[in-house]
Amino acid sequence: MRKQYLLPMLMLGALGVTLPAQAADGWYLGLTGGLMDNDRGGFDDALNGGVILGYEFTSVGIGDLAVEGLYTTTLDEGDAPRGRDWELGTWGAYGVFRSAGPIYIKAKGGVLHTDFEVGSASNDDTEFSAGLGVGFTLGVGQLEFEYTRVDDDIDFLSVALQLKTPF
Repeated sequence: MRKQYLLPMLMLGALGVTLPAQAADGWYLGLTGGLMDNDRGGFDDALNGGVILGYEFTSVGIGDLAVEGLYTTTLDEGDAPRGRDWELGTWGAYGVFRSAGPIYIKAKGGVLHTDFEVGSASNDDTEFSAGLGVGFTLGVGQLEFEYTRVDDDIDFLSVALQLKTPF
């Protein structure tokens, strides 16, 4: 698959280090992108991108709790058997924990709806999804590298840049 897209996304996320320092709880908005790693035989990875809307609502001493909505769509289809392509659209809601500190661990769990398409065939499903990652606080933003289990055969390996909103 086209893994050459990962480096430009990492470089784009690194631009966040120039943001001014400011700490605030509340709403955040982000962009995410990465590989949908399909373990089914004969399937190559697809490249997805999307948006995150979250609300950090409380601190529990060792970290913060938030809720997060996620929407992704396929930017570059993956190859499938018999000369077909595949794509995956997702949207979901997660409960999120981030440990305290400028470098932190992120854990999330929630419900994810998927729309999986191979050629002209499609399949919708909604199920439990979970993820783990590491993040870096960058002033009013966060840069996160994350692994999310989408379903039994698909994992999302992503990079996200999130910014605190003024509202």
